[in-house]
Amino acid sequence: MNDTDRRLLESFVVENEDLEQLESRLAEFNIFEALGAVRQELRHSDFLAFLLDPSQNHGLGDGFLKRFLKRLLVEAADPPVSAVEIDVADLRGIAVRREWQNIDILAHDPGNGLVCAIENKIGSREHSEQLRRYRETVARDFPDHRTILVFLTPEGEQPSDEAFIPFDYARVAELVDAAREAHRSTLGPDVYALMTHYTAMLRRYIVSESEIAELCRRIYDRHKQALDLIYEHRPDIQWDVAELTKRLIAEAKTHDLVGDHTSKGYLRFAVAEWDTIPTLLAGQGWTRSGRILLFEFQNSPDQLSLRLIIGPGPDEVRQTAFQTTQQHPQVFRKGSKRLYTKWTTVYVRRFLTKGDYEDADFGALAEKVEKEWSRFLNQDLPAIRNAIADVEWPELPNSTG
Repeated sequence: MNDTDRRLLESFVVENEDLEQLESRLAEFNIFEALGAVRQELRHSDFLAFLLDPSQNHGLGDGFLKRFLKRLLVEAADPPVSAVEIDVADLRGIAVRREWQNIDILAHDPGNGLVCAIENKIGSREHSEQLRRYRETVARDFPDHRTILVFLTPEGEQPSDEAFIPFDYARVAELVDAAREAHRSTLGPDVYALMTHYTAMLRRYIVSESEIAELCRRIYDRHKQALDLIYEHRPDIQWDVAELTKRLIAEAKTHDLVGDHTSKGYLRFAVAEWDTIPTLLAGQGWTRSGRILLFEFQNSPDQLSLRLIIGPGPDEVRQTAFQTTQQHPQVFRKGSKRLYTKWTTVYVRRFLTKGDYEDADFGALAEKVEKEWSRFLNQDLPAIRNAIADVEWPELPNSTG
């Protein structure tokens, strides 16, 4: 880390009141965070359906349902039902269903001739004309009902079908808070706490114009360079894979491997016995070790491969190394057929491909990496070492070997 980067980070962490306030808010326990439900549309729909359903044992009766529908209808350009009618109606007989005909939430009240369909989007967008199909499905199955169609998104996005009323999670949070306080005397402490946790989570992660969002914007405006630096070096799956490969190299003591320059994207090592060959330490402009012949893990966000590379150095040394690889094509697998000016890959073993990263956790990736590494150590590496050991390396003018 250079002095400029150090000063940026020090400025970021010292006497940063906004950061302290943000950390304090985020440190508060939240049951929805603990359950990993922050961005899961299904869990949001489950909880909203629970609050909307008068038959559930939350103690709200039809209070939250009425608040939700009245606020929705008052703000609608052309409401299909009057908010006043909802206010005086008895909605305790309404039936709330989840995933009926793929609709996230459907509330059906045969007594009042009402049906309300809610399409909920948290992290995804509508597709394949979903809203039109849902409208047609509701019209077909409830032909004599007055229909309220809702498109619920974090920021109240405009729906593709004009029959749907846009609604946002900021207003959902307000309604949940209002219902919680209005029914405090009939709510059990667990339901009261659950509703509190839910609105706190919404304002923390889902609602864009929240206090936390404002704090984040202020912090980023004042410390953009430091945050960009932190983001660049953040732990992620690529970082985890890099740490794993670094550990595997360090633990392969019986194979006499020596580490070289490493970063998140490139982890290099060599065989210890190659360091006894002076000509192989005459490299130029690659790593400080001067090694010409290096193994290199190339670690990208969605691929991991191990390569043996001939780096920059004296032409006669590089030519000798390249000719050796061409004489043993079964040993130096998938290597280049041409010697390039600076770097030439003469061996490739693929550890992880793009397909491995899809829906795979780190444990599954680590298991595959460890298996490939074992095959490399026990099969490929001995053959490569033997081939290099048989080479007659050219003498260099300043060589002492």
